[in-house]
Amino acid sequence: MQLLTLLAWALLPGCWAVTGPRSVRGFLGGSLSLNCTYEEGYERNPKFWCRAGTFYGCDDIVVTSERQPEVRWGRFFIRDDRQHRVITVTVESLGMEDAGTFLCGVQIKYRPDKSAGVQVIVSKPPGPSAPDPPYTATVATTSRDQAKTLIPVTSLPAIIPWPAEAATDAPRQRPGAWRYFPALARLQVLALLAMSAAVIWLGLRG
Repeated sequence: MQLLTLLAWALLPGCWAVTGPRSVRGFLGGSLSLNCTYEEGYERNPKFWCRAGTFYGCDDIVVTSERQPEVRWGRFFIRDDRQHRVITVTVESLGMEDAGTFLCGVQIKYRPDKSAGVQVIVSKPPGPSAPDPPYTATVATTSRDQAKTLIPVTSLPAIIPWPAEAATDAPRQRPGAWRYFPALARLQVLALLAMSAAVIWLGLRG
């Protein structure tokens, strides 16, 4: 639709008397400027910046006059450099509503205006890629309590290895060997007592 509007304006008589960029681009929140040039003989005519409408209509945004070659209207500024025949338009604090088809031109009494169509493109500014979200741990609680969130940390702590045992020349004791030594000693003592008791008993009988 916007391309058709530009083509329609290009078919108007005298449209080539004003030349300008076919399209300009700006970013949200930023500003943009553009220049249009016009033919000799229109230095004293009012210059305008307007939004192109249907049926060759145009809604004026900012317009100069013979006495005021520079005019500011809110976020819009227009300047007519009559010496070099250059119209400079500046739009500040760009919003998405500033995108579309606009006309930069010269007003002429009792005759069609001379203008050039400009396509304004507004896009989001490029930004750095979003960093990875920090690690967040949650602690499970009972049904009466809500889950508690710990302080986010950017990374998990490194695992600290367990210190190795000190080297020694002593031979390792076989696990569980100490458990059998007291039992063997007790059996030997009981055997000696039993032999002593048998010898005493035989001596008493004899």
